[in-house]
Amino acid sequence: MIFSGGYAMKRMTHQSFSMLPGMLCLLFPAVLHSQTITVDPPQTVPVNALTVNDLDFMNATTPKLLFIITMHADGTVQAEMTITIDAILADGSSFPAAVYLETDPFEIDNYKVISNLDLVNENPHVGEYTVRQDAKRRLEETALPGGRVPAGIYRFLVGVTPVGGGSGATAEFTIEPTNPTSLELRFPMDGAESPTEFPYFEWNYDGARARLSIFEQLPGQSSPEETASGVPHLSETVGTNSFQYPSAGARPLSPGKTYAWFVEGLSTMSGGGEVGLKSEIRSFHLPLPGAGSLTSNFLEELERALGPRHRDVFDQIRSEGMIPEGSMSLDGSALPQSELVRLLNIFRSNPDAVHSVYVE
Repeated sequence: MIFSGGYAMKRMTHQSFSMLPGMLCLLFPAVLHSQTITVDPPQTVPVNALTVNDLDFMNATTPKLLFIITMHADGTVQAEMTITIDAILADGSSFPAAVYLETDPFEIDNYKVISNLDLVNENPHVGEYTVRQDAKRRLEETALPGGRVPAGIYRFLVGVTPVGGGSGATAEFTIEPTNPTSLELRFPMDGAESPTEFPYFEWNYDGARARLSIFEQLPGQSSPEETASGVPHLSETVGTNSFQYPSAGARPLSPGKTYAWFVEGLSTMSGGGEVGLKSEIRSFHLPLPGAGSLTSNFLEELERALGPRHRDVFDQIRSEGMIPEGSMSLDGSALPQSELVRLLNIFRSNPDAVHSVYVE
């Protein structure tokens, strides 16, 4: 820009100002580019069980993937990162900053992805790492089988800041292990006769997924435990607390055979592994055709399906010594066993829909 009188103004890259003959030079400081870092919402491995090593991951002998952090910058930026883990246990006790980690400066070239495994491998290098010993001692004292930490909320606070100033970013995520511990089989009862070749299995489990395994008793095997030590006749993982043996797509059960079964409640660990909570082992028998497959066991299944509201009717049946015989019918039509099982399942899922039960 030229001013009257022959003076000119120039933008320079350092602070100074000078006067030259016939020219006025004004030198302004350079405009520094603001360093800005952003962090995506962290990704975590889906788990419902954590171990002490998962939290004290820098000292873990076999670390497993737990979280991934993705950060962005405009160009190349030197940055530092901190991670703080707060532990809030289900019994109400809490340990703020149970784990604290701080990295040495590292480079973000437009973006960088860091997982807990990268930190163990010193990429970036960890400059400071502390674990509250009272928190670690408490977790170790209350650890469940397999080193699982007690249920609660484990909050991870992540901070990333540019070295030398600028705009940093924070992110937060929580992992809330439930550590399912309750697993109880409901039916078939142990030693029961199945009224159908497509039995219905039910159990109570406080976790999200379970694996049902059924074994055929082979010649020479005399106990459910021995039977369940072989290759499963059927193994199915389900997200419910029940399973209807399919009429197609599975090896059929054979009349006259005895089967053993159990359920494993599944908990997902870091790294994608699973730990199973195993139930007791039960057995059931499939009668030969015409051998009275609808025995008093059917009444027990019907009583369980209808619930306690109609218990007096079944007490009457037992007190009068009545047993099921003949054939089943519905509205005057013969009722096949497959349809009978379907009705039992309807009663189980909605027992309040049955308004009255009586004996004629």
